[in-house]
Amino acid sequence: MLLFLDTEYSGLGQRCTRLISLALVAEDGSREFYVELADTWTPAECTPFVQRKVLPLLTGPRVPRAKAGAALREWFSQAPRAVQAACGSETDWHFLLDLLGQPLPANLAAHYYDLRPLVDTTVYDRTVAAYYGAHAREHHALADAQAYRHGWLAWADARKAAPSGQ
Repeated sequence: MLLFLDTEYSGLGQRCTRLISLALVAEDGSREFYVELADTWTPAECTPFVQRKVLPLLTGPRVPRAKAGAALREWFSQAPRAVQAACGSETDWHFLLDLLGQPLPANLAAHYYDLRPLVDTTVYDRTVAAYYGAHAREHHALADAQAYRHGWLAWADARKAAPSGQ
């Protein structure tokens, strides 16, 4: 089962990028995980973009990194026996691995499903855009993970509906 992953962090191009929030949404929509971290970042460390677009969307509560990691490990312990993170950024993947710590959950695949090739497909792009149009929370980790799930489902359905050989 795919777990759609997104993170928000202090910004790209910084000497030290810090995790702000992380979300996972199960492919079947049955489970979600969302956490905001309290002790890994400060607003002053964030880029102007993050200060304008990400921070106003945070709703809390914010929890210490150790508590967030423990909650994430517990969430994975209740997940199906074989799961794979799906994201469009290697940065998101590395933040997930870092928050989980070692050893990684046995049910988590060793590599992520890369959503980047789907971004250029019409059905994925339009579905994600429509999701944001209806929910208006782009750059919130949970909303983004939900949007990616909707986009992937639409893309998968379109592939199933395409005549064989295409």
